[in-house]
Amino acid sequence: MLQARTWAEVDLAALQHNLGVVRDEATPEVAVMLVVKADAYGHGAVPVSWHLLQHGVSQLGVGDSTEALELRAAGVTAPILILGAVVRGELEDVVRGDIHVTVHSGDRVRGLRKALGTSGPPVGVHIKVDTGMGRLGCHPERVLGIAREVKRSKRLRLVGLATHLAASGPDGGKPARQQLQRFRKVSDALEAEGMLPRWRHAHASGGILSTLPTDFNLARPGIGVYGIDPHGRADSPLQPAMSWHTQIVFMKDHRRGARIGYGGTWRTPRRSRIATLPVGYNDGYRFAFSNRAEVLVRGQRCPVVGRVSMDYTCVDVTDVPGASVGDTVTLMGADGDASLPATELAQLADTIPYEILCGIGRRVKRQYVGADPKAEAVDA
Repeated sequence: MLQARTWAEVDLAALQHNLGVVRDEATPEVAVMLVVKADAYGHGAVPVSWHLLQHGVSQLGVGDSTEALELRAAGVTAPILILGAVVRGELEDVVRGDIHVTVHSGDRVRGLRKALGTSGPPVGVHIKVDTGMGRLGCHPERVLGIAREVKRSKRLRLVGLATHLAASGPDGGKPARQQLQRFRKVSDALEAEGMLPRWRHAHASGGILSTLPTDFNLARPGIGVYGIDPHGRADSPLQPAMSWHTQIVFMKDHRRGARIGYGGTWRTPRRSRIATLPVGYNDGYRFAFSNRAEVLVRGQRCPVVGRVSMDYTCVDVTDVPGASVGDTVTLMGADGDASLPATELAQLADTIPYEILCGIGRRVKRQYVGADPKAEAVDA
């Protein structure tokens, strides 16, 4: 029996490869802020950050202060930017951790100034501009005023200007190009007043891996580095960095017509051998996969039968010669010539690959491989 009930393998070599693809597209002059929010999209923020900071990443982007502080607690000293909003109660720890924050309004800058007081180390600030996403960020015409407020504060230091593209296809697309045009105007206005910050960034993976110009000096790749092509291209050079596995813990032969799982939603069409897997929706293996998804056993596709429950899933292994308790089962990834990509699971659940990766639960042990072909796998 394997030690872990269910585990995910993260291929550090694949992450390096994908980072190389992104860097080639962004051009060498552009620095890389790797987005490691949501625990590096389920891959493990601390191990991923440690590894890729040694291979071309210069900064890290996170979703909130908790994620930033976890990286600092793990000894990461690289610049970290909180891409989302920061609330007042988090400021003391953020300042202590030398973490940069994103501001979205003049009110937020004034709140920061009041909370920080007049003494102590400065806090790095990136102003986010809403050029068409409609979520966070100030209107373009307010940027100059906000920048002046930052400049007036002894405790705030303007280090970045950012925007977020709502959508960008492989060819860029008109809406994305319009957003970039608005962003350039804001950048030019700041430069004219002598307030242009060091870093300007607009592109996530979708923008980088498109025909849009990369005329800013910082890029924020996320999903592309983890091996999912943001445009869904079949010929993408990106390599999936995570595979997901479990094992058979029980098998039983059933007569024809036997009901399997809660509600008996699946009946055996013949005498069948059903394997039980110790993985369920608490682990991120979604209820939507009930009677729809397939897994790989000994390189063969086997259907999920019955409802996925909190801790267990059943699959039909009748046609897999020699299938036995203890066999490794691939839920996502490759086994021999067969593969189950995250995109396929996402389609079955009527969602996006991001949600599949981020949804793999804490109970699923992450194992890290591929950093050094002579080294043993690292567990975390």
